[in-house]
Parts: sequence; C-alpha cells; structure tokens
Amino acid sequence: MARTRDIEAQRRRLSEATWAVLTERGPVGLTVRAVAERAGCTTGLVMHTFPTKEALLLHARETLHERTRVSAEAAEAAAEGAGPEGALLAVLLNTLSVDEESREIARVWVSYLAAALGDEALTERHTSANLRFVERVTRLLAACRPGWSAERVRVEVLGLIALTDGLNALGTADAETYSPEVQRRAVTEAVRRALGDGVGSTEAAGAHGADSDDEADSEGGLRIRAFREEDTEAVVALWEAAGLTRAWNDPRRDIVRKLEVQRELFLVGELPGETDGGDGGGGVGVGGRIVASVMAGYEGHRGWVNYLAVAPGERGRGHARRLMDEVEELLTARGCPKLNLQVREGNDAAIGFYRALGYTQDASLSFGKRLIPDDPVADGASAARAV
Repeated sequence: MARTRDIEAQRRRLSEATWAVLTERGPVGLTVRAVAERAGCTTGLVMHTFPTKEALLLHARETLHERTRVSAEAAEAAAEGAGPEGALLAVLLNTLSVDEESREIARVWVSYLAAALGDEALTERHTSANLRFVERVTRLLAACRPGWSAERVRVEVLGLIALTDGLNALGTADAETYSPEVQRRAVTEAVRRALGDGVGSTEAAGAHGADSDDEADSEGGLRIRAFREEDTEAVVALWEAAGLTRAWNDPRRDIVRKLEVQRELFLVGELPGETDGGDGGGGVGVGGRIVASVMAGYEGHRGWVNYLAVAPGERGRGHARRLMDEVEELLTARGCPKLNLQVREGNDAAIGFYRALGYTQDASLSFGKRLIPDDPVADGASAARAV
C-alpha cells in the first residue's frame, strides 16, 4: 500500500514538472532531461514512468485535457442559478485568455495544436478533446433553445467555439489589442446574436447625459432610459415584486436620495404598452411598462450597483444583462476602473448571474454602518443588519 502511494506521488511530481516545462518551452522543448531537471530526479526515473518522448507528450496532453475539463465543469456549476443561457455564456467565457493562468493554458493549447498538425496521435487526442467540448456546448445551447433543429444548434455551436478559440489564441499573442474586456464583449455579443431576441441586444445602448432624455430601443423590445420622478411608484412596485425591499430600507427614500446624487445613473427598462398583463410584476411607467431597473454610482474610486431588478414574469430574456452592460459603459466613460457589487448570502441565482458576466468574488468582508435610519424606531440590531 505504501509503495502504491509512493508511485502515485512520484507520478504526480513528474506530472507537475512536465506541465511546468510545457508551459515554459512548449511541446518542442518538452524532453525527458528537462522534466528530470525540473523534478529534481534522474532521467532514468522519468523514463521509468514515461518510456518515450511520445508517452511524455501524450501524458502532458491528457493533463491539459483534464485541466480544461475541470475548469469547464466548475464554470458551468458556478452559473447553475443563472439558467442555461447563463451557463452557456459562463462556459464560453471560461475558455478565454484573460489572466496569466488562462494565458498559460492557452499557450499550451496553441503549441499542441501546431504540433498535432504533423503528429497523427496528437491529432487524434486533440480531435477527441474538442468533440467533448462541442458536446458540452451543444447540450447547453439546446437547453436554451429546445425548439431548434439539431443542425441549427450544431452550426451555432461550431461558430461560437471557433470564435472563442480564435480569441483565446489572439489574446495570448496580443493581449493589448485583444484585451480581456474585448474578448468578453465579443463572446457575450456573439451569444446574444446566436440566441436572438431572447437574450437582448446592446447595440442601441448609449450614454445618457444628466439632462438627456434619449432612450435605447431594441427593435420594439426593452428600452433603457434614465429614471424620472413620475416612475417612482412603478419602480417601487417592481422592487417589491422582485423581493428587493426590506423593512429597514424605505425604497421611496432611497429613490429621493439617488435623485440628488448622479441621478443619470439610475436606469429603468420598459416595454411598450400600458398594462402589466396581470402577473408580470412590472409597473406602468411614463412611456410603457417598467420591467427592470438598476441604480449605479461612482465616487471616484469604485463603481457600485444596487437595485438590479427584473419583473418575475420577464426574467430569462436578457434584461438584466442589458442593464449591466449599460451601467458598465456609463461608468467606463466616467473613468471608473472597477465595478463592485454586493449579493446577499444564499442568493445563488444572483451569484451565478454575476459570475456569468465575468464578475469574481473578492477576498474581502463587507462592513456597514447605518448613519440615517429609515425607521426612526429601529433598534441597534435592526440598524446593524441594514445594508
């Protein structure tokens, strides 16, 4: 039993050394001697585990497959609460070279692809791994659009994967031109185009000035505009339907306060018409039915988002993503370097949604101190829990 553990530990050590050499030198520089030097052992020990250069290359390739498989599964699991569209986007975004770790993996992928062009065994392994990823994306896209034919799903899937593979390689070679932001936006927009109006479009989303009353229209669909005071009751009704209101926060007071500070960053999304269809959860606004909202701000260091809400009957149509895109564009135009937000503990759906948009969890604690209680009789305990 002890000998078995020793052999397993030895193989893990050699596997890690193989990966380190591979990321530094590529398949061409992956030799038995290089692995032995990195592992701090003899070449004989390496050859005992991997008798030939081909065996070493195939093992390294399997290590690469395993890393990418585990990464894809983690991305899909993290977006569990965001529905099939959120999971699809999360898995595709996960393939991009947007940080040092992902660029490292991308360099290995590109190197292996080049090597596979002249090696039949590597070509077979590459094709097999690619097909597994195609199957994953096909499953997710089919879940998004169950009415589509298998051929249509297949064509869209191959196009999306070709885009992510291209961005992955280009982002590794030219991170300045193909920045993480450019890659994420390209993939997000491609998914939206592939899925059609079910996810929405950001092409008409423009910047709203403080005195501007322009609206962003999506071919008769959701219109995003700045909040107006006449929208108050409709927006409060939306927040209540979405479950965002709390006893210790007066939503109308929150609105009044926001209108005094960067009111142009308080946005609503509305659909044409004057009725809410009975159970949609939206309220009647100035020009149509308000079905979504978001309240953003920027204090010179970080941007913040609050009250992102979508009427229950309108969820799953991309409205929240459109609002977040609009907020990101507005804050970027102001020079905001980073956008922060808070999610209540246990809200797995919201967590999955933000992760699908590229947001990551910071290693920090959230503290708050109530300065002006909305409820004059609120005791210390209720004030402490107010956020």
